[in-house]
Amino acid sequence: MKFLTREDADLLEEKLRRELAEHPEPKFVLYYESGSRDYSRAADAIARSAGRYSEATLLFLFSVSGDGWSEHEMNDERWVRYRRSRAAHGDSSRLHDTPGHRFDANEGKPLSEMIAFALELGWDALVTAKPGRQLLFLSHDERLEIHRGFSGGALVKELITLGTWRRADHLRECGNAR
Repeated sequence: MKFLTREDADLLEEKLRRELAEHPEPKFVLYYESGSRDYSRAADAIARSAGRYSEATLLFLFSVSGDGWSEHEMNDERWVRYRRSRAAHGDSSRLHDTPGHRFDANEGKPLSEMIAFALELGWDALVTAKPGRQLLFLSHDERLEIHRGFSGGALVKELITLGTWRRADHLRECGNAR
């Protein structure tokens, strides 16, 4: 895993936002139940759905709780585990300063691990994979949007099977749309 500086991450975000502007409506939207839970199975499914990629990137955009460096977050076990994992991959800088996580083709496990942290910590994040222009968005408001790739409908079915994920249309039927 490599980490992208703020400058490189900003350039990538600008490029991805232009791509999103071309087709702003996601192909699929799912909502998940947040809270203190294990997101590893969902993160594994998301990482696997990228298929055989040459490069994947998880780009941190925002978190309501910050980037893990406030006084409160320094003692939050979830952020402590994230910072420990990040340090084990060779970077101990603030998430704000190096918000991009880049993965080579053989780094499916670290990609999955970082996606799990993004879900657990409530990040807004973009996840991309090449070849192709695969793109999905994770939102701090418990939403996942699949814009391109990531096995689309197959990933949706797999996540729903896990039991904590619901399609947006299902929420509307239940009167719980956000």
